[in-house]
Amino acid sequence: MRPLQASLIATALVGALILSQLEFDADASAPSKPEAPPATVSVAPAVDAEFLPWHWAPGSVVSRSDSRVSGDAAGLVVRIAEVGDAVRAGQPIAVLDDTALRLEEQESRAVVARVQAQLELAQAQERRFATLSAQQSIARAQYEQQRADRDVLAQDLAQARAQLARTNHQRARMVVRAPFDGIIAERLVQPGEYLQPGEAVARLVDTAAREVRTHAPVALAQHVAPGAIVRVRSGGAEREAQVTALVPVGDEASRQLELRVAIDQDVLPVGAAVTVGMPGAQTRAVVAVPRDALVLRREGDFVVRVDAADRAERLPVQAGDEFDGMVEVTGGIAPGDRLVVRGAERVEPGQALSIQPLAEPLAMR
Repeated sequence: MRPLQASLIATALVGALILSQLEFDADASAPSKPEAPPATVSVAPAVDAEFLPWHWAPGSVVSRSDSRVSGDAAGLVVRIAEVGDAVRAGQPIAVLDDTALRLEEQESRAVVARVQAQLELAQAQERRFATLSAQQSIARAQYEQQRADRDVLAQDLAQARAQLARTNHQRARMVVRAPFDGIIAERLVQPGEYLQPGEAVARLVDTAAREVRTHAPVALAQHVAPGAIVRVRSGGAEREAQVTALVPVGDEASRQLELRVAIDQDVLPVGAAVTVGMPGAQTRAVVAVPRDALVLRREGDFVVRVDAADRAERLPVQAGDEFDGMVEVTGGIAPGDRLVVRGAERVEPGQALSIQPLAEPLAMR
């Protein structure tokens, strides 16, 4: 190798070493990336709990007395109660035209009065004939004929009175009366229409006798007998209620039993949709966490646990049943673990935490 080439190579190597040393010194002197400040969170512990699994089913608020009231006579509708009217048992709901029956009633009363007068005359004649027959002033046969005439008139009077009673009954049927206290929910005929026998005139609902109707799987029959306690949800509110009736006949297609649940009469209107929770099995011991500790993600649910150094640790979990704001979980959580219930969504694994007390108690839902 020529001396000039060797000198140039040596100079290049020395320059490369000096440049790499300068870069190393610059990296060493550069400030390190500062650690994220502690995240302010609130925590609550995981606990041992006795859980009763619940089966939730849709239900509806119904009335125990909900009827399409029908008339049993034919006639022209003269008057009918308005929708929303409150009626008492026995009060008129609809009135039919009874003009023809009123005339028939007058005729029947006249027949009764005529036969009554004839009978009174026949009775007086019979008493006179009885006296004459005893004195042998008339033949015995005449007396017996008069007595027979009196008996015939007595039967005629009974028949006329029966006809009058029938007419009165028919007139009474021209007024359709409420079978129970309730509210007119719907008018099914209007004034001026002709009503046929058996045709419904209005829907009457007793809003003071409300209950929830739902269906339960046949397998739950032993847990939802009359007297059992269930939970009723509606509009974000949840309340306990008592089973009043269980129809022990399952539908062959759905394998469901009908269930009736008592509710407070001033809580929900008839027709409201509710969800009914029924006990599904025996009580079991589980590890439960507050509902607010669960972070729900499409890739999987997790909780943020606080370690001994007050740093965040993300743990995947599987959620189970829920009761009173607590959720059953599996996945490495132990009773007493501190879990973030406020601010878990913005905490990174390993991040330092500043733990603050809860501003308000966790909602029990």
